[in-house]
Amino acid sequence: MNFKFLKDKYIYILALLPLLSLFMVSFVIIVFLLGSFLSSIYHKDKNNRITHIGVILLFLLPFLMYLISLSWTDNLQVGLKYVEKTLSFCVLPIAIFILKPFKTTLQIRNFNKIFVIASAFSVVITMIYLLFNTDNIFNQQNTYFANIKLREAIELTPVIGEHAIYFSLIMAVALLLLFYNRFQNRWLNVFLSLLFITGIIIASSKGVILSILLVGILLAFQEIKNKRKVVVVVLLSFFGLGVITYLSPIKERVNEIVSTKHIYPKGDYYNSFNLRMAIYNCSFSLIKGTPIMGYSPGDIQQELNECYKKFNTNAFHKTNYNTHNQYLDYILSFGVIGLVIILFSFAYFLRIAIINKNKEYLNFLILFYLVFLTENILVRNTGIVLFTTFNCLFAYSILFNKKLKHNLNSKQ
Repeated sequence: MNFKFLKDKYIYILALLPLLSLFMVSFVIIVFLLGSFLSSIYHKDKNNRITHIGVILLFLLPFLMYLISLSWTDNLQVGLKYVEKTLSFCVLPIAIFILKPFKTTLQIRNFNKIFVIASAFSVVITMIYLLFNTDNIFNQQNTYFANIKLREAIELTPVIGEHAIYFSLIMAVALLLLFYNRFQNRWLNVFLSLLFITGIIIASSKGVILSILLVGILLAFQEIKNKRKVVVVVLLSFFGLGVITYLSPIKERVNEIVSTKHIYPKGDYYNSFNLRMAIYNCSFSLIKGTPIMGYSPGDIQQELNECYKKFNTNAFHKTNYNTHNQYLDYILSFGVIGLVIILFSFAYFLRIAIINKNKEYLNFLILFYLVFLTENILVRNTGIVLFTTFNCLFAYSILFNKKLKHNLNSKQ
């Protein structure tokens, strides 16, 4: 009886991602994999053959490339750590596509709603923690350092603390999922939407904010038939962004760009903008060194740190800065060949969404592909699990749509 309960409920454990620590995420993935395996044995189905093998390999591709890159790395120990970190690229597609734990479309919709609820609790808990630490956050010499303290405090939230970028990305995904998986209570949907928007504003991640804004504009064109209404929505969106920028922590982030005196950091004068410019300068310079095969993931940081020495500042001595661009990270890791292969898989995911007219999946992909332009989302466990889980679920719900609907009808 207990097993029967578990076999129905364990599939939702991954939806609690916004409330899980790094250790808990790893533990939950193991539980999800084990539950999927036991469920596949329990539901022994003669017709449950492994299909779409080529497509499944595309979802496994990042892990396979990290594994292959060990053959030309100069730092095997670091390379192995990257392989371990990217195991979710392998485990989650195998669990979802091959073990098939999700039997109905209703289960997938419930998974999305649980993720939305978990994200809401995450925002509330984080905001309560921030309120109890306002003195420490805002008692700084200027607003720039107060903004840094605010973003650090988000990561220091007990148990569920997450880097501001990943925190805001989780909220953006929750906002998108809520749009397509609304609750029956209209005011609950409004409240949750405002809650997620508040979380995104507090985290003040420029890349995520611009990405969700662009996806929101795309949504307006997709959902609103009247062109005048679309124009009004777009104008109101930009007006709202302007107001939010002026009245929130984002203002200081924008001021960094407007008021910066140097394109690259000099001495003690540096901010997120000119640091990013230096990072991109080194990233593009390093591409010329080995454009075909790349340096392998285990060697990139060492190469970047060596390049950063040309800048007359101590900023790069305090922290290891990655490429801050997922595509640059891939080309430095695997070269042009690897980047083309990765981009092919990204394009194929888009193809699945477009051909099947699945706007939710399409907008999810666009959101991530845009954020990839400003951050290395897929080098941290949270980003990998977030992207891989929903990417697999969306594709699975499309590719196995007929079987899922049949299962749903048979249970009703």
